[in-house]
Amino acid sequence: MFDCLLTTKSFDSDDDDLATVTFQAAGRRGDQDEPRPFDLADVPSSVEAEDALPQSDVLECLFLAQEGGRSAGRTWEQTKVQAVNLSTLARTFKKGDKATAIALLQRRSILRFDDDLCYDNNDEMLAWNASNHFLDFCLVVGGSIGLHALLPNKVVDHTFSIALNLCLPTRLFRPKFGKLGFDPTGCMLAIGTGPSCEYWLAFCPQEHLDDLDVANAAPLLSDRRHGDTRLSSTHFRMAVMFLAYALSKNPNLPIYIMHQYGTEDDLTAWRVKDVSNI
Repeated sequence: MFDCLLTTKSFDSDDDDLATVTFQAAGRRGDQDEPRPFDLADVPSSVEAEDALPQSDVLECLFLAQEGGRSAGRTWEQTKVQAVNLSTLARTFKKGDKATAIALLQRRSILRFDDDLCYDNNDEMLAWNASNHFLDFCLVVGGSIGLHALLPNKVVDHTFSIALNLCLPTRLFRPKFGKLGFDPTGCMLAIGTGPSCEYWLAFCPQEHLDDLDVANAAPLLSDRRHGDTRLSSTHFRMAVMFLAYALSKNPNLPIYIMHQYGTEDDLTAWRVKDVSNI
């Protein structure tokens, strides 16, 4: 015989917190005068194990090991896929229809967007913003010469701004599973940052711009080893001076240059800060 305490939850209480009722079983007392509850955290020595069960064994017991041979039923992958409209999910949520929601979990479904819930991606009233997202990596590459991938349409976003930084000649382009459409060796220049993104100037071969098939045939950057992505010192100065020249044409910017490409003679014997305040 032993003493035990049985604790139950009372659901008749008017208070939000559940009341506790304690029952004491009659029996012979032990060495202690007062009864104490059974500690569920105590693990009997007979079921203790020094090492955790390998996850491979758990997987085999759950999915691979079958008693009485292979099941004749269809697997989840063999189940027919049924389309569910987004409007159907919205109605289920608003009505609080739990039965329908549970039923949807018992079948394979593919989400289909209703026509009235979709917008044309070229609609001028759309302002694309990727400042909040759940993507690990997103790479946007322009399809032609220019800054199309960087500059938004000012009709839809007149508050666009970037933090321009032309003092990043040593920064390496480190993509993961990106597809530029060309080999980035000696072709990439970091020029600043924006909302949750980085901006780069890419100097790719002309044939990759003229023939889209050539660009598409280029492998993913993680599929092969490429060289140093940084521009040479000469090309870096030329690129920065071109940007300084373009910005100096804006009368609202206090930028000046002494020579379009630094000096008229030797492109390797001068520094950007000697010929421009960019």
